[in-house]
Amino acid sequence: MLRVEHLAKRYGDVLALQELTVDVEAGDCLVLLGRNGAGKTTALRCMAGVLLPSGGRVTVDGIDAAEDPAAVRARVGLMPEVPGLYERMSARAYLDYFGSIYDVEPSLRKRRIDDLLEMFDLADAGDRWLGTFSKGMRQKVALIRATLHRPRLVLADEPTSALDADSARRAWTYLKDLQKDGCALVICTHSMDEAETLAGEIGVMSAGRALAVGSLVELRRASGLKTRQEVIELPTLQDIYLAIVGNHAGNRDELAETRTA
Repeated sequence: MLRVEHLAKRYGDVLALQELTVDVEAGDCLVLLGRNGAGKTTALRCMAGVLLPSGGRVTVDGIDAAEDPAAVRARVGLMPEVPGLYERMSARAYLDYFGSIYDVEPSLRKRRIDDLLEMFDLADAGDRWLGTFSKGMRQKVALIRATLHRPRLVLADEPTSALDADSARRAWTYLKDLQKDGCALVICTHSMDEAETLAGEIGVMSAGRALAVGSLVELRRASGLKTRQEVIELPTLQDIYLAIVGNHAGNRDELAETRTA
């Protein structure tokens, strides 16, 4: 479904992303884990066909994102970290507008909008202007917008960062249901809970590089951390992340920041 080969992105003298290579099959989920500036958002935007990479290649469903970005965008649902909502539209009108752009048939569009507003506890606010919505409510609308057309690939940047615990669980359940229907997911997050809940594979990123990509078991092995035999306790994902970042030269400052965050 998604193939990323040696992806790189440069902004002037800054190499924001370098040599990222990942594959995500239909029904699988890759979580990109890292702090701000790790390159996660840049990678996501390149995967979506909205940012032209400086090097490497992205294909979605066999389509090269550089050669036909419009066809790639039609197959992708992109949820940015900061939703760009139309303040003077109601949630229903906004979602209906984007559903028409996605070419979702009107009766199906209405049914999906009603069902998803109900799922995310927004039904009573559906006719209010989006400018009156809280940050968490906006994030829910952005998730609905990104998935309304049931895309083949969902790319979500910090999809639950503004949500309370109950709303985050609903979002995780919804994303996992999309997976079961064959949708591929790439999620960028700071949240260890989110990564452990959603991921099939986890990519640990720092300074534009993927330091390690694999299952939790594979990352545990790569981290070099040992099981605490006295209590038969496995290292947590937080422990693994800190170990992998700390094992790479040049990451000591980031490691110190992470430990105090």
